[in-house]
Amino acid sequence: MTYSAPPAQPVDEETSLLEIFQSHMDELEPVADGVRPGSFSNIGSMYTPPATAVSNPSTGTISLTSETAFLLQTYVRTVATWMDLFDFQSSYQLRVPRLVLNSPLLFHGVCAFTANHLALSNASNNPAWRVVAVKHYGEALRLLIEALSMPDHEHALTASMLLLSYEIHKAQRSEDYRRHFLGLSTLIRSRGITAQSPGTDRANFWIYVRHEIALAFSSGTTLVLDPVEWAVTWMEGETREDVLGNHVVWILARVVNLIHGPHGRSTASKSKREAFLEELEVWRAGLSDTFVGIPYGEQDEEGFRKVYFPVVAAAAAAFWYHIVHILLYAEPTLQDDSYIPLIQEQAMQITNIAISDFPAALKVFSTHGLFYAAKHIQGISRKARIWNVLKVVEAETGYNTRATVKHLQDLVEQDR
Repeated sequence: MTYSAPPAQPVDEETSLLEIFQSHMDELEPVADGVRPGSFSNIGSMYTPPATAVSNPSTGTISLTSETAFLLQTYVRTVATWMDLFDFQSSYQLRVPRLVLNSPLLFHGVCAFTANHLALSNASNNPAWRVVAVKHYGEALRLLIEALSMPDHEHALTASMLLLSYEIHKAQRSEDYRRHFLGLSTLIRSRGITAQSPGTDRANFWIYVRHEIALAFSSGTTLVLDPVEWAVTWMEGETREDVLGNHVVWILARVVNLIHGPHGRSTASKSKREAFLEELEVWRAGLSDTFVGIPYGEQDEEGFRKVYFPVVAAAAAAFWYHIVHILLYAEPTLQDDSYIPLIQEQAMQITNIAISDFPAALKVFSTHGLFYAAKHIQGISRKARIWNVLKVVEAETGYNTRATVKHLQDLVEQDR
């Protein structure tokens, strides 16, 4: 048994996309040779010497320095894993690195994204990476504008995704991020990219979807690209954790549209909420043991306990399964007092996953769901624990969570 939705229809809107990106170009400068942080930093056991320009004779287009080689190596170990959270083909860890030395556009996009991560996180403790990030970003943006003027440029979508991720790394509420998100939405639609697209296009589609959901959460709006247009197909008996993760993201997206839509606050949504709860249980019934978190260690003073999942994608999927329940029970308003203990149970499960020793790939996307766990969990000490988790995510990854923490703290003050 399969489920299929109708595919999206391509539209011709790339002229407006060019205008969106062009509007940002005047603020930026091209990459200058020799611009680098004063010294490189250790990341794990990785170290690079002072930058020295070395041409790559096999490409004729990219000149590597020790600095850019360091960025390419760091990219694979860090931000690329975020992109591949629900992609066992590892498109950004395996496919993109094979292309960067033959594509200046991807090369500068990767370097910009990685340098920005280093500038904002505790991984390097070196804010000079920000200068490097901005310069690579400017060059990537210039090359992207050129690429978008060509029909069907093969790397334009991937480069757009890298630059959008660069912007959300700083703050999803920034004007640059919103502008680039709208541009990327246009590109997705104009090229007919869906869940059925092959290879890297499919990977990019699901990354785009996660951006959609993040923006919908932060703005309180429905998704730009309706899930009806995603052209999803789900197979009964599916066992791959990445596919099942994307499946629960599809359910999440439709729930977001419900709670942020015109009937989100009305009793008319009750039957739809109940249908989603049933759909979640059907999804859960087909899961393997890899989706069952195994508690370990001692329960802490707030009642939280770490859990282990053998597959990170399964942990992320379980995390969102619990978040969707909270959304259906309590957003935008509490649906029934009988849900209160259920909400507390879900919030505890969410926090147990969040405090556990999972890689950044899970933590970055999870920040949007943690807002709802912190909002609804009872007890100031438990709320503060989740605030601290959000702060740690920003410190470790550079992914901006300050606005989320501030919003949560303001909600507590309003309730006093």
